[in-house]
Amino acid sequence: MKETMSFSPSNVTLSSPEPQQNWNGASAHRFAYRVGDLSFGVSSVDDLRLALDPEMSVFACDSELCDAEILAEWADELNPRPSLRPAFESGGLWSAFEEDGGTAFYFRTPYLGEAPYKRAWFNSEYTKGNVQLLKRYFDADLPVYPLEYPLDELLMIHRLARGEGVEIHACGVITPDGIGRLFVGHSGAGKSTTSRLWMRKPGVRVLSDDRIIVRLQNGNPVMYGTPWHGDAGLAEQACAQVNQVFLLAHGDRNEIVPLEPGRAAAELFTRTFVPYHSGFGLTNTLQFLERLTEQVPIAVFRFKPDESAIEEIVRAA
Repeated sequence: MKETMSFSPSNVTLSSPEPQQNWNGASAHRFAYRVGDLSFGVSSVDDLRLALDPEMSVFACDSELCDAEILAEWADELNPRPSLRPAFESGGLWSAFEEDGGTAFYFRTPYLGEAPYKRAWFNSEYTKGNVQLLKRYFDADLPVYPLEYPLDELLMIHRLARGEGVEIHACGVITPDGIGRLFVGHSGAGKSTTSRLWMRKPGVRVLSDDRIIVRLQNGNPVMYGTPWHGDAGLAEQACAQVNQVFLLAHGDRNEIVPLEPGRAAAELFTRTFVPYHSGFGLTNTLQFLERLTEQVPIAVFRFKPDESAIEEIVRAA
């Protein structure tokens, strides 16, 4: 789900999803999807045809009015990068700017020069937005997914930071007895390995092997699968209550070390996706993590990458 490029002798064209059947009432000018119990609707006008990314298909929904509504449209020209200092530089594909009472994301690539090929603006509540695509860089005969990664995830992260939850680097496991366990870790910590080990057990479900959304339902922490999966390719449209949280670390033996809430919140924060340019968002994220650590036991899990790791978790439970 990365931004990809296809080349021709005379120009550069941004890729589009392959034409496919629509689902759940989607049309050439409208689709909707639901992740983390938040719905996102995208509509277009004129000759801009839309298609949901295939990897998002399991999250498609038929909501007529979504939690966030986005209008996508062609642009013959996009203003160059604003002269104001960006609120945040990703160091790669995008930059964020405070504009018109909201936030604008500009996307550019060295293949196309300094001018942006896409601009996305959202209001401060991330309930409304607009995506402009520079028409000459797209194949107008193919449908487009305007929220192509990483924009769809950026939208989710910023919406959650309004006080609605967090997105964490984690895999979420539901065992047949209904216990929900969150295994949190930086890249390389063993999330995909952990997911594969649990998937070998009958009746176990893995919501995602890389990114999990955590929100509160009736005051209880609930984890949701997301489409932004890792190496194991696991992404499920489902949720479960969070009963335990483990911070993954490689070790020579299996060992579970409980953490006190203050330390646990700090450790979780370093593994959480946050809008660093927003003080309001950072405060909401920290408060949410503090509440989570007060309700759910958190522990460091140093583990060996074999069946004994699962046996240790079950034994401790």
